[in-house]
Amino acid sequence: MMTPEGAIVLGYGGSEHSKIALTWADNIAAELSRPLQVIVSALHVRGAADVPQHLRAGHVTDELNQLLADAKAAQTSVTNVLNSPGEALVRESKHAYLTVLGARTHGPLQSMVYGSVSQHVTRQATGPVVVVREPYAPRAGLIVVGIDGSEPSKHALEFAMRHARDTGGRILAMHVHKHDGHTDGKVDQVIAEARLNGVPLEIEHVRGVASEKLAEASREADLLVTGTRGRSPLSTLFLGSVTQEVLQHSQCPVAVVR
Repeated sequence: MMTPEGAIVLGYGGSEHSKIALTWADNIAAELSRPLQVIVSALHVRGAADVPQHLRAGHVTDELNQLLADAKAAQTSVTNVLNSPGEALVRESKHAYLTVLGARTHGPLQSMVYGSVSQHVTRQATGPVVVVREPYAPRAGLIVVGIDGSEPSKHALEFAMRHARDTGGRILAMHVHKHDGHTDGKVDQVIAEARLNGVPLEIEHVRGVASEKLAEASREADLLVTGTRGRSPLSTLFLGSVTQEVLQHSQCPVAVVR
């Protein structure tokens, strides 16, 4: 499979959260003038009751092609794969500008991103991964990013700056700390470098629990950006605790950047 370089890559299974992610991916592909590549796996599609398992990917693809007939993106393509959707998305992520997934927001764990595909892709993908849920305040133009002076948070801020520049957005960079009067030279340095990019940037230093404060701020945002550790053996087993909590409780799409 050949994903166009710099494409928006979407994993699609025919579920309602996949359709929400499709709308988001299509809009951002059109806004950024990037191709939209949709991947459908026969192993992970929403099964219609009267459609045999081996035919479900084709069933979903037919429905998907109908939806894409009205796509905003100038270039769209659909690829069926027979292997794990997580493996396919991780493989294609090396060519993607963004890899996009839908968040499961129903069932007993209503706000939790518990799907095995989401977990695998956010841990293993080469580039940024966006897990999409409907934002509480759509088209607010605000991108929230958590910063702590670490390399992952620096990469998250760099992505947020680039995304804001490309979409005409503005950034709220949040440094959450546990003690009053806390200062961090690394955070100050990251902020100083970011201010040179000319993108509207607001800084907040707040006391509290990082995941809670970021989730609260996501209520007014179009996108919440968080950094996560690299792809060492340990980090591929577990995302950082802040990232895990943010994925569970964010009220807008979340970009996970390494």
